[in-house]
Amino acid sequence: MHSKTAFIKKQTGVIFKYIAVIMFAVTALIPFLWVLISSLKENSEIYGSPFSLPHKLMLENYTTAWTTAKVGNYLLNSIVVSFSSVLAVVLIGSMAAYIISRVRPSFKLYTYFTLGIMIPVHTILIPTFIMIKNFGLKDTRPGLILIYIVGNLSLTIFILSGFFKTVPREIEEAAYIDGSSPARTFFSIIFPISKPGIATVCTLTFLNCWNEYLFSYIIISSADLKTITQGIFSLQGTYNTNYGPLCAGLIISIVPAVILYILFQEQVIKGMTAGAVKG
Repeated sequence: MHSKTAFIKKQTGVIFKYIAVIMFAVTALIPFLWVLISSLKENSEIYGSPFSLPHKLMLENYTTAWTTAKVGNYLLNSIVVSFSSVLAVVLIGSMAAYIISRVRPSFKLYTYFTLGIMIPVHTILIPTFIMIKNFGLKDTRPGLILIYIVGNLSLTIFILSGFFKTVPREIEEAAYIDGSSPARTFFSIIFPISKPGIATVCTLTFLNCWNEYLFSYIIISSADLKTITQGIFSLQGTYNTNYGPLCAGLIISIVPAVILYILFQEQVIKGMTAGAVKG
C-alpha cells in the first residue's frame, strides 16, 4: 500500500513537471509564431485579424525588409561586430580564466573580474560614451566591438574559471614533464579539451552582442554602420508603421541566433552542467 501511494505521488509529480514545461514552451513560442504569421500578412490584415492565419502569403514583406529597409546591410554589420567580439572575448577571457584558476589561483582577482556581472549597464553608460568619444572611437565598429569585449569578459571568466577547475591536474603535469611551456599547454591541450565551456561562452557572448541595442544606439549613428537591432527599430514609422516588413525583419534577425544555438546546443548543455557533473 505504501509503495502504491509513493508511486502515485511520483507519477503526479512527473505529470505536473510536464504540464509546467509545456506551459512554458507555449508561452515562449506564441510571440514567435505571432511574429512569423504577421510577417506574411498585409498591414490591414494584421490590424483586422491579428491572430488568424494569412489569407494570402505576403512574401514581398521579406523583400521590402531586405532591400528597401536595408536589413541585409544591418545584418552584415551585426555579423561582423558579433563574431569579432566573440573571437576576442574567447581568446582574452580563456587566457585570463586559465591564469586565475590554474596557473596562479587568486580569489581576489576572480572576485574582481566577476563583480562586473553585477554592475548594471545603465550606470556606466555616460562614462563609457565619454571615454569612447575621447578616444576617437565614436561611430566606429572598433569602438562598439571594444565595448562588447569588455562587457562580456566578466561572464566569460566566471564560466571558464569554473570549467577549467574540473580539468584533471595530471594532464598539465604530464605536459610539463614533456617540456611543454604553460602557453603551449594551454593552447595545445587545455583549450581543445574545453570545447563545452568554450561553446557555452561563444553562444552566450554572441547572443549578448547580437541582441544589444543600448550601446549600439549611442555609439553608432551612421546608417551604413548600424546593427540589426538598430535597423529593426528604424522600421517603425513616426506616425504609422508597416508591421509586415517589420515582422519580416524580426524573423530575419532571429534566424542566425537560432542556427547558432542548434549547432552548439549539445556543447552548451555540457558546458553549463560540467561543474555539477565533474565537481
